[in-house]
Amino acid sequence: MSESNETDILMNGEEWFAKNWIKLVNITLVILITVVAVSWWNNKESASSSEAESALVNALSSGNTNLTDVALSLKGVHAMYEGEPVAERALILSAKTSLEAGDYDNAQNRFVLYLSEFPAGKWVDEAKLGRAVCEEAKGDTSAAIKIYQSLTNSTPSKSKTIQVRATALLEAAQTNLDPLPSRPESVVEPEVATPEVPIPGAAVEVPEPSGEAPPAPVVPDDK
Repeated sequence: MSESNETDILMNGEEWFAKNWIKLVNITLVILITVVAVSWWNNKESASSSEAESALVNALSSGNTNLTDVALSLKGVHAMYEGEPVAERALILSAKTSLEAGDYDNAQNRFVLYLSEFPAGKWVDEAKLGRAVCEEAKGDTSAAIKIYQSLTNSTPSKSKTIQVRATALLEAAQTNLDPLPSRPESVVEPEVATPEVPIPGAAVEVPEPSGEAPPAPVVPDDK
């Protein structure tokens, strides 16, 4: 390459840079801002996830023995961190805790909410089983049996534990107990008079004499 060509390239480069240096600066700024924004967002997501995990742990380890209150705290974690991975766990744990507390209405509502929000969630079968238990506990045995039957079907996505539990609950729900025999009426025995037995050492009543002399014995005549 000749010296004149090199000079032309340098001059053209300087001229191009003079015309486009503002664009280069703007592009550089955009790249820097993008990098900073992505880094900030990742840090924020990490901090939010850590905060959500801490809230879940606090709800579970609060030391509160009232299961209804614990379930309510877990439901609060689900509502506060909606969209976070921890929200799914908080909701299913809230439903299970309500079920353990015998709060079947709230337990059923939370199982249904889980199935609605997380149709492909990690604990879908557990939510279905819990819902069926609530249905049966509230007296809707036919609805419970339908869910039990759907869970007994062997599919790769279902765990063996869920199938076994659903089968056992299905058999229990379908069992019709024979009526107990009526209790026989009691027979009233006639009362028998019990003779009085004298108590040793007790005073015995002796009848007093009437005051009249007893009749004299009759002596037969010797004839």
